[in-house]
Amino acid sequence: MSEFVQRLDKRTGDYIKIEVRSGRVIGDPQKRKFADADEIEPIEIEQRRTSHPDPLAAFR
Repeated sequence: MSEFVQRLDKRTGDYIKIEVRSGRVIGDPQKRKFADADEIEPIEIEQRRTSHPDPLAAFR
C-alpha cells in the first residue's frame, strides 16, 4: 500500500488525497484521480429520510 490514498467526494465530484499515517488531507481537491495514491471507498453523505406512518402498526 502506498503512503497516500484518495477518495471521491460524490457530492462535489472531487478527489481528495489523504496521508495514511496521519489521516490528514494533503493538497487541494481535484477532479482527476491522483497518480500516486490508492483509491478507497467514496464518501457518501447519509441523507435523512422522511418518516411515513406505519399502516400496520395497529396489528403489531
